[in-house]
Amino acid sequence: MAKTGSTGGRDSGRRRLSILMVDDEDIVHTTVGGYLRDLGHAVDDAYDGEDGLRRIEAGDYDIALVDVRMPGMDGLALLAKAQEIRPDLSCVIATAHAEMEVAIGALRMGAVDFLIKPVKLLELDAVLEKAVRVQQLRRDRRRLRDTLGAVQEEIDLSARGREYVGVSPATQQVREQVRAAVEAECDTILITGETGTGKEVVAREIHFQAENAASPFIAVSCPALPDTLVESELFGHTKGAFTGATTDRAGYFEMADGGTLFLDEVGELSASAQTVFLRVLETRTFRRVGGTKEASVSVRVVAATNADLDRAVEFGEFRRDLLHRLNVFPIHLLPLRERRGDIVPLAGHFLAAYGATRGLCYQGFSPEAIEVLTGYDYPGNARELRNIVDRAAILGRGAELIQAEHLSLSGIQRRSDSRPTGEPQAEEARERILAALQECKWNRRKAAQRLGMPYSTLRYRIDKLGIGKD
Repeated sequence: MAKTGSTGGRDSGRRRLSILMVDDEDIVHTTVGGYLRDLGHAVDDAYDGEDGLRRIEAGDYDIALVDVRMPGMDGLALLAKAQEIRPDLSCVIATAHAEMEVAIGALRMGAVDFLIKPVKLLELDAVLEKAVRVQQLRRDRRRLRDTLGAVQEEIDLSARGREYVGVSPATQQVREQVRAAVEAECDTILITGETGTGKEVVAREIHFQAENAASPFIAVSCPALPDTLVESELFGHTKGAFTGATTDRAGYFEMADGGTLFLDEVGELSASAQTVFLRVLETRTFRRVGGTKEASVSVRVVAATNADLDRAVEFGEFRRDLLHRLNVFPIHLLPLRERRGDIVPLAGHFLAAYGATRGLCYQGFSPEAIEVLTGYDYPGNARELRNIVDRAAILGRGAELIQAEHLSLSGIQRRSDSRPTGEPQAEEARERILAALQECKWNRRKAAQRLGMPYSTLRYRIDKLGIGKD
């Protein structure tokens, strides 16, 4: 390397760098090394490949400037070993004009850039800046990969530990059904129950009992599937299949191949979605939108709903043949108010989970707190219980036992003492819903739009208020 220009003191990389120069020529260390030191960088000198490798093993450099032609271990051999020892190290190769093929080979091996000898300092500045950016990107990518790996491991461990908690006979029965479904290798399972009863928890329990840790578990919210893109979402598409399809994309079925596809709120599937979904359930084959080849998948389908699908069939809102195909192995989850023996074990489970994620240790609940917990009906089921426990854990930080006052007793009490459906407020709601249904000729989806409420909410209120055509 030789000094052939000046940059007017420009700060290459805009921060102090730790640089290793590996070159057998003294003049390179004097000129280029001196220039870098003048800019404030820390520069170490190695005069052959073996010495350079030892320094890389022992040091923590940002950048290595490596000459290709050296006695003994040449620059390419050093580059290969440096990539193994320090994959984050940014290596820049220096070579002669006649060795461009060597420079290209070095880039393929992992060098971030190359310099042509004699080195122009303007080019050196630009290459150093690039090397710093590449190094930061590599570190960020590794940090992200490590973080995602840790998060995925935590999710997997958490999911394996999130079995359907409880001691009631109903919960014991669910565990037996899960075990039976796994042993029988059922590939289609329907889980029913009110919102918040733990349908996804049971689906994950089925998955983790049946599959190994590497098998995918893909959860899909059926109400969120856009009606115009339902086939693309479920089966994927090829590049150019429609406007905006700029690349090939796998669908949910393909993503779940070899594992479990969980369909949450399957009762919310639109009519067109039900049609396309039925075929793949029957054949376990599909074709990407815009594609020509049939693909087959080995996937367990676990569907969940809080709706009465039999009633939806009667109203023409759900296909009877699809219900029969989904309902191969049914599992029904009772609401928490009908299995009160599970309240305290669940509350303890949620409290321990909250403490574990925040490094806190709670001993449990006071007798007064337990009395409050067991005296409430939980219209939101286990999900609501978890929210109550999390809030209590926040309010009770530093306390060994969660007390009754931490449970927001007044708020819970008001909800427990709410008026039954036979009083005037409920009667007004009943009349309003009935009027909307009559105006929409009993089309419940249109009635929900007219009333300005989610379709699932309307169905719940229809069932709760006992509204029927007659």
